Amino acid sequence: PWLSIQGDRNSNCVYAEWKGFANSGEFRSSSMRILEAVRATGATSLVSDNRRLEGVTDQDQLWIRDTWTPLAVDSGLRRIAVVVPQRGLGKIASEQILRQVGMKAFSTRTFTTVSEAMEWASEA
Repeated sequence: PWLSIQGDRNSNCVYAEWKGFANSGEFRSSSMRILEAVRATGATSLVSDNRRLEGVTDQDQLWIRDTWTPLAVDSGLRRIAVVVPQRGLGKIASEQILRQVGMKAFSTRTFTTVSEAMEWASEA
């Protein structure tokens, strides 16, 4: 109920839409499901639609940096487009995660619309 994932082999992209609050266990297991979709489709790009994501704990941000990111690199992911909300906890959480991960592991950009994010992610 908190995440929808769609893979597109034609564009080598996975689209993940966060739909609301997920506790730590739900957030981490859902994040791993995103990687499973990346591997299954051979995607090199991810569009993470965070417009309805409601806060991510400091511990989960560190987990993204220290555990998820190396796994994502190993899976072949090269680009991450993040659709951020205009304001609120989701915007803050998205920006904090991007600061934690840094721009070293992937080419990463933020967008306000899914269409712009998909277009950029498909260029890879």
